[in-house]
Amino acid sequence: MSRVPFPDGAGIFETLRTENGQVAELGRHMRRALTAATANGVVMPSEELLREEIHKTLLAHPQTVGRLRLCIGDAGLHITHSPYEDPERAAALTFATHTSRALGEQFKTYPYQSRYEIVDEANDLGFDDAIVFNAANDATETGISNIALFIDGRWVTPPISSGILPGVMRAIAIERCGVEVRTIHISEFPSVTSALLLSSLKIAQEVSHVGEQKLDIGGASLSLAQEMRQKIQYFSVG
Repeated sequence: MSRVPFPDGAGIFETLRTENGQVAELGRHMRRALTAATANGVVMPSEELLREEIHKTLLAHPQTVGRLRLCIGDAGLHITHSPYEDPERAAALTFATHTSRALGEQFKTYPYQSRYEIVDEANDLGFDDAIVFNAANDATETGISNIALFIDGRWVTPPISSGILPGVMRAIAIERCGVEVRTIHISEFPSVTSALLLSSLKIAQEVSHVGEQKLDIGGASLSLAQEMRQKIQYFSVG
């Protein structure tokens, strides 16, 4: 997994997908950034300045499919636009050894090392990422993605109250694709037949395994992933 370095210090950030110079769900990301900045005492630049700097960055570093990173914090405003390649295969997940102590809504902040450590630990075991559970053994998210699980013929995703980041693609799955929100206990995982990783870059990535449990791909998960991609809205900046 390629990683774009964060600036020095601490702050809030947003990572956005771009296609041919247009930005996916820009308004949602801007609103989430403002919420995170308010909660973390970060002073946001004006919307006009943000849009101007995003526009300049997209023009200076054009990409067919890109990773647009906005960082706002101790080092001021830092924007990068780098190439992004969609995953070529379904992801294999394990269960994280880390137990989440987070309560309620989480925010995208850097340094991000604690999240990368979850992924790195999973990689060391031969997996792509790991599902994190809270103290009640309810599923939360993976190291760097939200999750949607297909259980008993219904798509479900954990609630914010379980201690998760309210991801933009998670919101799309709920609002535009009918994914339900409810707590998901660890005891339900034997009943999971398909799963998706949800994130702003990959949108929806199928999952082939959770531990040794093999999941179905190409059916319900492919159908939802395709529906989500069709319903993503892209916007010009400038």
